[in-house]
Amino acid sequence: MDCEVDYVRVKWLEFENTETGLKVERIDFFEDITLLVGLSGVGKTQILNAVEYSLSLAVSKDIIMRPYCVNMGIEIDGDVYEWSYKINGIEKEELLFENQEEYCIQYEKLIKNRDVIFERCNEDIRVMGYDRVPQPKKDESLLSQYSEDEEFEKLISGIRKLYSVEMELAVRGGIKSDNFNKLKARVVETIKKGNNVPFKTFSHLPAAIKIYIVKCYYKDIYIKIFEAVKELFMEIEDIDVVEDEDREMYLVAIQVYGKKLLQHDISNGMLKTIYYIVELFTMSDDSLVLIDEFENGLGVNCIDLLSEILLYERKDLQFIITSHHPKIINGIEQNRWKIIDRDGTIVKNSNSDKYGIGNSQHEAYFNLINRWEFEGKI
Repeated sequence: MDCEVDYVRVKWLEFENTETGLKVERIDFFEDITLLVGLSGVGKTQILNAVEYSLSLAVSKDIIMRPYCVNMGIEIDGDVYEWSYKINGIEKEELLFENQEEYCIQYEKLIKNRDVIFERCNEDIRVMGYDRVPQPKKDESLLSQYSEDEEFEKLISGIRKLYSVEMELAVRGGIKSDNFNKLKARVVETIKKGNNVPFKTFSHLPAAIKIYIVKCYYKDIYIKIFEAVKELFMEIEDIDVVEDEDREMYLVAIQVYGKKLLQHDISNGMLKTIYYIVELFTMSDDSLVLIDEFENGLGVNCIDLLSEILLYERKDLQFIITSHHPKIINGIEQNRWKIIDRDGTIVKNSNSDKYGIGNSQHEAYFNLINRWEFEGKI
C-alpha cells in the first residue's frame, strides 16, 4: 500500500542513447517550472522522453526495453535518491531474424542520501538488508520488482505521485462503453464506501471520466473548469460526457446555443484546450507535467489563459516544458530557462545568465535568436 508523501520532485537527469550516440549532459530542473529553450532538433524533446520513460520503467512491469543509459535524481520529503540504469541489446540464437536484438537491463543502482540501497551488474546483485536475493528479471527494474518492500515504499509512492502527465493529448479518442461503465462503477463504489473521498483518488484517470466525476460529485472543481473554458469560449453552455451508442463509446460533449456537439464535431483547438484545462485542474498534488511545444494546436486566444493557469493556478506541480512561442517564453521568468544547444551528438544546457542575453524575457529571447542567427544555427 502506498505511504503518504508530501513533496516529490525530479531533480536532475543525464541520458545517453547507446545506439544512436545521442548524449544529454546533466540537466538540473527547477522545482516549479523549467522551460527548455532551443532551436528545433537540438534535443529538447529527447529530454522530456527520457524523463517520462524512466519514470515508467520504475513502476511498470510491462514496458518495452530501449537502449538507454540514464542517471536521474529524485527528492522525496527531503531524501535524495539517485537512480542509474543501463539497458543494452543482447543477441539470442533463437530469434527469428538474423542479428535481431532484444534488450535487457545490464546495470542498475539506487542510492539514498549517499547510501547504496541496491546495485546489480549482469548476474551480480546486492540489495541492502538481504544476504541472498533471487535472480532479478532482466527486462524489469528492481524498483518495480521490489515495489512491495518496505525499504522502497516511499520511493515508489513518490514516483507514482509525480508520475508524469505527458500533455501530448490524443483528443480525438473516446473511451469504449464497456471500459467507461466499469470505471464509473468503481468510482461510484469508492465514493459510497468513504466519507469525503479526495478527488486525487481519481486524478490518474482519463480526462473524459474525470469530467464525469467532477460534474457528478465534485461541483467546486467542475465550476472552476467550466468558468475557465467559458472565459475562452463564451458560446459554451455546458461540458459533459455522453455515450455515442452507434460507436459504442463515451465522448466529450459541449452544449452550444442549446445544441449538443460530440467530440468529433468540436474543433481540434477547442477540444485540446478543454483537455488542458481539465488536466491542469484535476492533476494530483506534486504531479510532474511534461509539455512538448505547449502552443501546438492551440488558438492564439487560448495561449494566454492556459499559460496563466500553468504559471499561477497550480504552484504545487512541477512543469518541464518546451515552447517556441514568444507569449509563453515571455511569461516565464528568465531564471527558469534552460538554454539547450547541441554539439554533434552532445546535448548541452546552461542557465540563461551565462549567455548574457538581456534582463527581460522579451529582450533575452530575441537576443538569443539573434545570437543563434549570427552563429549560423538559423
